[in-house]
Order: sequence, then C-alpha cells, then structure tokens
Amino acid sequence: MGLLFALSLPGLVCLLILLATIERLGRGRGSGGSSPLSATGFEEVDAALNGAKRAELAARHSQSLLADDEESGAPPRTTVDLDAGVVRFRRQT
Repeated sequence: MGLLFALSLPGLVCLLILLATIERLGRGRGSGGSSPLSATGFEEVDAALNGAKRAELAARHSQSLLADDEESGAPPRTTVDLDAGVVRFRRQT
C-alpha cells in the first residue's frame, strides 16, 4: 500500500514538500545560487497538469540557450584597443 501511495500524485507532492523542507533547512550551508531541486520538481508537476506551463518552460529553456551579444543590447565581452595593442576580456558571471 505504501508503494502505491509513493507512486501516486499525492505521494509525489508529499515527497516534494519533504525535499523543499530539507533544502530550506540546509540552505545556510553555502547554497550555490541555483534553483532548488524541489522548485524544479514543482514546476514539472505543474507542467504535467497545465499545458501552458509546459510552453512557458520550453520558452524559458530556449531563451537560456540564446547568446548575449552587442546587437541585443548586452555589454561587449571583449574590447580591442589597436592603438595600445591591448585586448580586454570581460569574465562571464
């Protein structure tokens, strides 16, 4: 019976809530600044139940793959000063 609950949607939601609690308690120890695993899980559950969320996640993914360049208004990554003979590279953050 426990396995059946674990494989159901309410079981998945309970697991995600438990994971979010564990992440919240452990956040004080050097979080990397990335999206927590539980947030990604909740977004995927929402996308499975809501088609518009799936389209939003796909758009967000394709936007993250696009390169920032000067034509899109992003600051230049490199500058070349031919008179001084210097090339400067800006580190990506």
